[in-house]
Amino acid sequence: MLSKIIEQGARLALKLEPSRSLRVFNNVPASVIAALQRARFRQTIRVAADRSPFYREQFQRRGIDVRRIEHPSELGDFYTTGEDLRARAEDFIIGRAGTAFETTGTTSPVPKRVFFSQREIEEMGHASAIGLAALGLRRTDKVLSAFDCSFWVSPAVLRSALRYTGCFHVEAGKIDPLEFYERASFYRPNVIFGEPSWIMRLTAIVAQRGGWAVKFLFAGGENIAETARATVEETWKAPLYLNYGQTESFGAIGIECREKTGYHCNDVDFIFEIADGDETGCGELVYTTLTRDVMPLIRYRSADLTQLIGGPCACGFFPRRIAKIRARTDEMVVCGMGNIGPWVFEEILRGVNGSAPEWQAVVKHGDGRDLVELHLETDSPSQVEEMETIVMRHLRERFPDFWKNHEMKLYDLRLTTSPPGTLRNARKLRRVVDQR
Repeated sequence: MLSKIIEQGARLALKLEPSRSLRVFNNVPASVIAALQRARFRQTIRVAADRSPFYREQFQRRGIDVRRIEHPSELGDFYTTGEDLRARAEDFIIGRAGTAFETTGTTSPVPKRVFFSQREIEEMGHASAIGLAALGLRRTDKVLSAFDCSFWVSPAVLRSALRYTGCFHVEAGKIDPLEFYERASFYRPNVIFGEPSWIMRLTAIVAQRGGWAVKFLFAGGENIAETARATVEETWKAPLYLNYGQTESFGAIGIECREKTGYHCNDVDFIFEIADGDETGCGELVYTTLTRDVMPLIRYRSADLTQLIGGPCACGFFPRRIAKIRARTDEMVVCGMGNIGPWVFEEILRGVNGSAPEWQAVVKHGDGRDLVELHLETDSPSQVEEMETIVMRHLRERFPDFWKNHEMKLYDLRLTTSPPGTLRNARKLRRVVDQR
């Protein structure tokens, strides 16, 4: 009975205007949110076991009695993966789908196809609207979006969220930043959405030609180095906020607040866990969807390495957060340099003059040892030697262990450069590539 009352209360809160919903959910005790999660999880796993060929087969093979399961952590070694979605997408479906989106991730040309109902889109859109309300988005704002519309979920997430906000919205699509700049000057939006790398290219244009007043910029779909974020904010004189989500989750996993100390979790629609965590609690983020009636995901391995933050946030918003993503599990490479991931090279490149935000590290077989080629986009080709000197100094100062391996000639590090806009030929750029 209590769980039904809590569920009904959550449904009513989602019918409020986003800023009012924010105040309601922010004042709900953690114990009530936990009770809502448990009730929704019990319903999700039982329906999935009954209607989904994939889950029914997996649970039967492992001898799992779903009537005894109260939390995803009780499922032992059972997880769902991206490869499961690629191979058996239709076996996950338990209800009538209204639409689908695709994602290729970073390692396979075969897309993951994820199906949703219109109700799911509307509810997840409201969750996103609540997060945007916390950042100050209001009905009087003007929004321009440059998210890629081809099979990708982000434009649909934003479109759904802005239905609840009610503000002016123009969807430009992922066009050339110069064209966007020239056409956006007519609308003079005070809120801009796009991918981090695209926003960086737009920012370079604004730095040369001048911009206009904006309330904030909002990016999703990729990580961004803090130095790059600082460049955007200094140029626009406005904050750049980040969202964390995946196509599989229909976005809305977490959103930054004004403190920018992690992504505030959507604990109403998900249960989060960390798999294979190290001594610091950093491991692979795993999530279970709680409100999906078409394609529920139970213990889905995100392939993103991070940790959960449980302490209070200075913003006073929901305390639980997901730390900034450190790397993809498929971008962790063991080589003569050591155990490397994208964050290593972001730190090495921090403060390198003339560098553009795009880079890629490629590990190859060299002359008797590993070769790490650091490909860097730059608009200052005449400064390549200077940049290489700075890169090596940063390697020595910031990563003594990696430098020691370099001195021992366990690997070679080589810097190569190219003009801005040449490295990326798809939506996502894989940062660390092992070609051995």
